[in-house]
Amino acid sequence: MPRAPFQVLVVPFRRVGDQVEFAVLRREDVSVWQAVAGGGEVGESPEEAAARETHEELGIDGPVPLYPLQTAASIPARFFAERDSWPFGTYVIPEHSFATDLTDVEIKISHEHTDIQWLDYQVAHKVLRFDSNRTALGELHERLLAADLPLPVD
Repeated sequence: MPRAPFQVLVVPFRRVGDQVEFAVLRREDVSVWQAVAGGGEVGESPEEAAARETHEELGIDGPVPLYPLQTAASIPARFFAERDSWPFGTYVIPEHSFATDLTDVEIKISHEHTDIQWLDYQVAHKVLRFDSNRTALGELHERLLAADLPLPVD
């Protein structure tokens, strides 16, 4: 499917007792730590793309909750080979952020990643490469502390 001019970011978390851990994945191609990320496909909504990317990158079979976050970023279109197929004048694309609760969910990372770590907030924040990932992680961390997760998307 052709790539749409938007990106999604999904921050996985799990509860271990009364602690929360966040998953970071090491990208195979550039060897940096990030959350689940990927491009939307033509005809997909950001929510659909986030669900698809979560299932593809983490090898999840069944449904998992997907919580929309307020964090938004823009990524230069020049980083994407598909840019030439997008409307003229597309210089940046939006990145839509979500979180997913993977407590008691078995995962198996895809070929896009070489490793996964479950980390506490401070360590995850330090190892994440991209500012947008750190911002979404920070929002999620604050929401979890305040018991203020938004309703999951359908």
